[in-house]
Amino acid sequence: MDLRIQGESLEGALAPQTNRTQETPPASQSQGQRVPKAVESGPDSVEISGLSERLSAANQQEDARVAGRVSTLAALYARGQYQVDSANLSRALVSHALSGAVTGDKA
Repeated sequence: MDLRIQGESLEGALAPQTNRTQETPPASQSQGQRVPKAVESGPDSVEISGLSERLSAANQQEDARVAGRVSTLAALYARGQYQVDSANLSRALVSHALSGAVTGDKA
């Protein structure tokens, strides 16, 4: 992940600014190159890389998948149609315990 912080120095951050760092050119000046999104406040800026955007999208997709699975299981349970496969459940519990997984981790 790329993280670039631009600004004067941390020392004297409250002092009046006498010169500024070079600004990132607007997208129209990038000559067709992709410019990372930037959040700017005064002379400082933070750029979020494409990797973090892809990770965020993947997390949102996984959240949607899990929410759909929970809804499906809740509907089956509400209709009295949810059947637990005790052999698969016990294998999964033992495997999870033996893997040394920490409570709260995704299995």
